[in-house]
Amino acid sequence: ARRSASTGLGSMSRFVYGSLMAPEVLQALLGRVPDRTEATVRGYRRFAIKDRVYPALVRSRGDADGDARVRGELIRGMSRRELAVLDWFEDEAYVPTDVEVETGEGETETVTCYLWDDETLLDGEWRFDFFRESHLEAYVEMCEAFREDVRDNDLPPEEEEK
Repeated sequence: ARRSASTGLGSMSRFVYGSLMAPEVLQALLGRVPDRTEATVRGYRRFAIKDRVYPALVRSRGDADGDARVRGELIRGMSRRELAVLDWFEDEAYVPTDVEVETGEGETETVTCYLWDDETLLDGEWRFDFFRESHLEAYVEMCEAFREDVRDNDLPPEEEEK
């Protein structure tokens, strides 16, 4: 089965591969944890970023990376406001880009993810388990502060228009 952002479903979804896989981070940013399912993107690699606790996703290069894949999560069913919060939250070096992901249910979908745009800062492998153990608590506190900061910004309304 195949879905596309043009169906309207993909546009309300994001593929995440780093700190946004932690439900605690989503709760801090959005005030809830949207539906999540395991997903994989092929042709990309995940890296640590120098002096940052969150990772980068970049296109793989060359034939040696022909089997490159990154496991992450597909977050579905977000409101326009929640998508705007995530878009504001991501660093300026991230570029929202449509990618094709494979879900654990055997579906392929085209959804947006945030690709890193500065390969000079890449710094080896990024590990989710290390992030959870070493940085999650402080990161969640930062996310809660961010949510407070953007609460009154010009974001779409809380509820979807009908």
